[in-house]
Amino acid sequence: MVMHIQELTNEQNIAHYIKEILHLWNENCIETAECELEEADRKAIGEQIIRYVSSPHGVVLLAISKEHEIVGYSIASTKQDLVSNEQYGQIDEVYIAKGWRRKQVANEFVSQIMRFFQQKDICTIYVHVDLENQLAAHFWEGIGFDKEFHLFSHVK
Repeated sequence: MVMHIQELTNEQNIAHYIKEILHLWNENCIETAECELEEADRKAIGEQIIRYVSSPHGVVLLAISKEHEIVGYSIASTKQDLVSNEQYGQIDEVYIAKGWRRKQVANEFVSQIMRFFQQKDICTIYVHVDLENQLAAHFWEGIGFDKEFHLFSHVK
């Protein structure tokens, strides 16, 4: 299975790619949260992708098969800590279609994301992983990320 990683840019047909990303994002929701994206969510995510692509602080990567099918996406951004004023990187999303997993696609995404952060002199990088997603936790630990803490939330 041959594929390549491509950065999504403003010069491309973003609407087409956003539609494909939203399809995969919906698969991710079904798989991990057992629900589908609502139309308002799709619109908000599409707008968020446009902001990432348009900003020097964000990057959207696509895994594209030799048949020109999008088989995965990754989104990352730089952030600024409000207390320390230090810049850090955050890997916001990594999703790979089921038939393309365990084929080094995630490693390719991470390599390109790390280069993105390195070009911006970002040394600290975070990724949030669902507590129940042990496969993802093992992946991130296996490539050198440390388990730092559990994040709990309370939403009213």
